Amino acid sequence: MLKCLFSQCVRTSVKAASCGPKWLSTDTREETKMNYEVRPMRRSDIPPLYELLRANQWNMEKSYLECVFNTDPTGLVVVAKDDGEIIGHNGILVHSPDFASSGMNIVKEEYRSLGVGREMFSKVMDIMADRNVGGTSLSNRISFYAQFGWTIKSYTFHYNQGPVNPDFVRNCPDADCEIEPSENVNFDDVIAYDAEIHTIPRPVYISNWAQNEAAKTYVAFRGGRVCGYGVLKTGDTGHKLYPLYADDNTVAMALFSKLVSHIPRGSDLIFTQPIENEEANRIVAGNNLTTYLSMTRLYNKRNVPVDIKRVYSVSTTEYGIV
Repeated sequence: MLKCLFSQCVRTSVKAASCGPKWLSTDTREETKMNYEVRPMRRSDIPPLYELLRANQWNMEKSYLECVFNTDPTGLVVVAKDDGEIIGHNGILVHSPDFASSGMNIVKEEYRSLGVGREMFSKVMDIMADRNVGGTSLSNRISFYAQFGWTIKSYTFHYNQGPVNPDFVRNCPDADCEIEPSENVNFDDVIAYDAEIHTIPRPVYISNWAQNEAAKTYVAFRGGRVCGYGVLKTGDTGHKLYPLYADDNTVAMALFSKLVSHIPRGSDLIFTQPIENEEANRIVAGNNLTTYLSMTRLYNKRNVPVDIKRVYSVSTTEYGIV
């Protein structure tokens, strides 16, 4: 954890454009002063942040925000107006003494041209200090992060959504592994397997996510050794399969079939695959999922190579490595 977020909250005032009634000419716009502060996030900020994300059509269920906050809130910041309204958020999770990841960079739409986001992000970069930091950018927004030193591109992944194709599941090969619900296994073995892929252990984060009461988590074994696992969580829209890790395609398909069996017919699956994993691409194509977003993982100091062939769906599009 970070020992200290800020020595003090950062208070700023800007002049925001205030438009009159729509029938007035744009020449009648007046400027009003807006005071805000960039401060550490509090647990009480989760509900208004959740509403801000929903208003911007981020499919970010409240349980994910709670997972991140419960893992380590000391690197999370919000932008709050004097009236208490939360208009922005960004932050980092520390994974090791020299590595952290940043996520959920958002500013309420009407304040995006006032430099609020730039100031908030600069404060977060101060917290990052000398760490190697990873973050996710929409593939058409990479230049924004480049100005802060995030110039090292890693893998690209696509956010996909749509109903599961029953024929695809029916034609999955027979499993050559054992599949168990997570409550029947030693979860320390799952954490160890996750660390092989993520490259840095993250026991608190994964436990908060995969052992949440709303999660369906299954683990695959061969010869008593973990060879894959996957988590299905119900989102505000659809059902997120985050992550799906497996040693090979047969294990991935066995876990995929088991997990999607919990999705009601007609409901959407959300599946975010690294495009460098050809077998994961086949899952997307075989289920006729629609790709909505392309995202790229960026680093500010050095790339963190991961075994993409074992990553079928990432654990998060926000805080994390994969």
